Amino acid sequence: MSHPVRTLDPMPTVPDLFDFENRHPRHTSRKEAAIVDEFGLSPARYYQLLVHAATSEEGVRIDPLLCGRIRRRSAA
Repeated sequence: MSHPVRTLDPMPTVPDLFDFENRHPRHTSRKEAAIVDEFGLSPARYYQLLVHAATSEEGVRIDPLLCGRIRRRSAA
């Protein structure tokens, strides 16, 4: 099932991404649909932004444990 991707919404903030990731820690088809619904992003773009947030100073300051988990998962 294809979902339209919204392009006019502002980019999610680091806290937005981390809140979503804490609510949806596992990669599932439901998570992919929620990414499109909540952020209007493709799952690939969401994960690009998430990894960037996890390697940023702001991200580490906000949630260092989540950042470590994201970095380990992206390196696998």
